[in-house]
Amino acid sequence: MELQLAAVLASLALGGALLVLFFGKWWQPLADADRNVKELADAVEALLRLRAELLRNDPAPASDPVRAWLRRVQEAQDELASIKARHDGGQLYVVRLLQYFFLSTGPVGGLAEQQLKAVLALREQGAALLEAALATPQAPPPLLCQPEDLDLPSESTGPARAHLNEALRFLGDCDAALGVWGAGGVGKTTVLKLVREVCGRVARFDHVLLVAVSRGCTVAKLQREVVAVLGLRDAPTEQAQAAGILSFLRGKSFLLLLDGVWERLDLERVGIPQPLGMVAGKVRKVIVASRSEAVCADMGCSKKIRMECFNEEDAWILFQTNVVGDTIHRHSQILTLARQVATECKGLPLALVTIGRAMSNKRTPEEWAEALDTLKASQLSTTPGSDKSTHTLVKFCYDNVESDVVRECFLTSVLWPEDHNISKDELVQCWIGLGLLPELADIDEAHRFGHSVIAILEDARLLEKGDNHRYNMFPSDTHVKVHDVVRDAALRFAPGKWLVRAGAGLREPPREEALWRDARRVSLMHNSIEDAPAKAGGALSNAQPSSLMLQYNRALPRRMLQAIQHFTKLTYLDLEDTGISDAFPMEICCLVNLEYLNLSKNRILSLPMELSNLSQLKYFYLRDNYYIQITIPPGLISRLGKLRVLEVFTASIVSVADDYVAPVIDDLESTGARMASLGIWLDNTRDVERLSRLAPGVRARSLHLRKLDGARALPLLSAQHAPELGGVQESLRELVVYASDIEELVADAHAPRLEVVKFGFLTKLRVMAWSHSASSNLREVALGACHSLTHLTWVQHLPCLETLNLSGCNGLTRLLGGAGDGGSAAEEVVAFPRLRLLALLGLPKLEAVRVEGECAFPELRRLQMRGCPRLKSIPMRPARGQCQVRIECDKHWWDALKWAGEDVKSCFVPVL
Repeated sequence: MELQLAAVLASLALGGALLVLFFGKWWQPLADADRNVKELADAVEALLRLRAELLRNDPAPASDPVRAWLRRVQEAQDELASIKARHDGGQLYVVRLLQYFFLSTGPVGGLAEQQLKAVLALREQGAALLEAALATPQAPPPLLCQPEDLDLPSESTGPARAHLNEALRFLGDCDAALGVWGAGGVGKTTVLKLVREVCGRVARFDHVLLVAVSRGCTVAKLQREVVAVLGLRDAPTEQAQAAGILSFLRGKSFLLLLDGVWERLDLERVGIPQPLGMVAGKVRKVIVASRSEAVCADMGCSKKIRMECFNEEDAWILFQTNVVGDTIHRHSQILTLARQVATECKGLPLALVTIGRAMSNKRTPEEWAEALDTLKASQLSTTPGSDKSTHTLVKFCYDNVESDVVRECFLTSVLWPEDHNISKDELVQCWIGLGLLPELADIDEAHRFGHSVIAILEDARLLEKGDNHRYNMFPSDTHVKVHDVVRDAALRFAPGKWLVRAGAGLREPPREEALWRDARRVSLMHNSIEDAPAKAGGALSNAQPSSLMLQYNRALPRRMLQAIQHFTKLTYLDLEDTGISDAFPMEICCLVNLEYLNLSKNRILSLPMELSNLSQLKYFYLRDNYYIQITIPPGLISRLGKLRVLEVFTASIVSVADDYVAPVIDDLESTGARMASLGIWLDNTRDVERLSRLAPGVRARSLHLRKLDGARALPLLSAQHAPELGGVQESLRELVVYASDIEELVADAHAPRLEVVKFGFLTKLRVMAWSHSASSNLREVALGACHSLTHLTWVQHLPCLETLNLSGCNGLTRLLGGAGDGGSAAEEVVAFPRLRLLALLGLPKLEAVRVEGECAFPELRRLQMRGCPRLKSIPMRPARGQCQVRIECDKHWWDALKWAGEDVKSCFVPVL
């Protein structure tokens, strides 16, 4: 039987071989036909994509060549359909052989091959037509109004108004790029800020981006600025970031304002869509501000505005505007002297503004005469805008600041990168750490003092308002900047020797020994230092700075940390977000004079007992540690006898071991230590009671609570528990509660300092009630994954609320309830007078912001709205003169929104 089966299989194999030999020469043409038809189909598909792109750039083609090409593309598509029909109709081998031999029109493969050549030729013609279409300047839509008709701010008078009008008219012409150039301090930045402020009233853009470029700007750095302004996510590589920016901006109208450009920038590498101009019905425009006309030309600016100093009359008007009060007109002699002081500024706007402010506190003719003599002797304006003249300008204003404390604080602001938006809180924390502010027992009072110093410097125009991209605030009251002219001058007359290379794109620390020798303050923050060659290590070995700022070098090399241990005179060290992983860097324990240490945003597993060597340590920050827990050895805190501020938090919501907190509180209890500010994680209310008993010697300023041992209520904010928890209630500024089973939260205790509350994964929380005494100063409220809540009516009674962030609360059906829920009657307008950021994310049952009635958001700048499919309207009443609100949402949701009127819709700029 087996022999018979083998014989049959052998016969089949032999027969197959014979068939292959017999029919092989006939099969090859058929295989070629399959390949040719597929190649033709692919070529036609590419041709159709090219047609679509051409029509996007020229939706209604009028030229005969384009119309003829489009007609031939349609014919090629029809011919493909015919060939494919013939090809697909003969799938059986025998039928296809008959077609091949007997059809009079020739074989399908041959026809496909001929047609492929024609299609490829059409593609070449289409590419040329597209290139011509892109190269043809197209005028954008006409301006909404003429710039001359706008009612503009006071700072846009005189020449500034003329330059602004010219820049606004550019938005309606065929040019793609405009250059604004002139000396430092002549007002280029002011013009760009005014364009950003008013361009929405003149032309329609989906996005207006003002980006400070600064010297030595790299592609990666510029990408970070663009991403921050647009609110996009960071990408791991430069190429990926460019792709993300390109994907976001492609198909949108945008105006890109580049301030302080020192050399040509490759915008295509950054991810800015090309070409610029009018493309596919969208307007892409760029305005470049630079000190150099040549740089503007290199950036493709065929049209340029040259900014020059003011004439005498315009200069006098600007100077008078900036001398606060009636100082000038109090005395006839002062009026005469004031005109002479203004003349000494030689029309430079920066000098007129800053010196005008500096002279505001000069009340007698003698003081004005002395100031005039100083300006004349310094020859401020022999070359307006030159380094020498601006140095003298800043020095004059610096010397006229009345307080030594304010002067010292101003100088430290130049340690940040050029054109950097500096958080006011970050700046004040630095001043406190450097010992520049009076050492106050109340840390909140110290912060208030620091903010008053910032106000003085802003009033003197030595600091200017920055931007807060988080709120989409332009300008912002939470951030400041230093004008690049002011920063350059301040670095020259800073006391002692400073080494400042912040934000300079460094890959390694400076190698020159001369730079490090005798340097008192060193700032290398916001770089990409990832290597420290031996030669650089040699340069560091002789350095003895008193302060070292390395924050945001996210891959700081070990060799750099090894060099730091020899900086024995160091009192201030900032290593935030420097990539420290696992083991604590023991080199730090050698810095016995250290008073300030910031190790936040790293990955540290435990603190060593050797840290107690830092007997002078006053401020220790370890916030947002990326590990679930961090071990603190018993006795460590008690040995740090001078510690005034301790903040130790993990970035995880997972509960930590009991020995995480116990040693800290045990040490504080056993030694009777005093601490101006304590921030820490806690797992149970017993520890809160222990902290409360330590008050007021220990002020718990920030608490993060987790688990809470199965508690059903949160006693911390309850007036009923004030006798045992009042010490914490009085000092608490920030409260974070995660992963607990609490069902009810009643806040009626007196919490005068409470500003921030965050609740997450409180899945059983059903009731939230807040009294005015517990909420009068709340600025920020965030809730996530609190699924049992149906509304948050209590937030409408927060007069200082600036940020409201709700995410993943699956049971939330409305944001604000009616009168029965403690809310307002339908006919009343609910106002959020200071709310700037509203985020409603992943709320599947949310049907209304308010069941009935309207809301007023006069300060709203940014609205994040995603994952709320049932929300169909925004019951908003626009405030008079309200800035447009950036709304980040999905396109289909935006298109389906119902509006109370066009005036409401016009308040929003969608980011789709």
